[in-house]
Amino acid sequence: PPKIRQQVAGTRGRRFFKLVACNQKDPQQGKHMEVLGSYAPKVNTGVKEIRLRFSRVKFWLGVGAEFNVGTRQLLALSGLIPPPPPLFGRRTKGHYDMLQEVLAKRQEAHEAGVE
Repeated sequence: PPKIRQQVAGTRGRRFFKLVACNQKDPQQGKHMEVLGSYAPKVNTGVKEIRLRFSRVKFWLGVGAEFNVGTRQLLALSGLIPPPPPLFGRRTKGHYDMLQEVLAKRQEAHEAGVE
């Protein structure tokens, strides 16, 4: 089955990641079938810039493409898939509730901006 993965690009201090659809056996930094978007974490400002071609990502998800944990987090941040449940243990105590509050505030702000 196809796989959605991130390819590293950019210079040493300014990395960004291309989100690509490829075959599982292709090398990680090698050829790919299609570029689906990009993710650029801005280290100085703390902003995460995510650009995706939603229709193409939905197509590959519909085909049954697999993805790893980092790509799952990106797709969950963009709202294409539901956010994964937190890892169980002492580290996540109370964090899931805070995450749900933040997501609700973000959704309200988005709806206010649309109106």
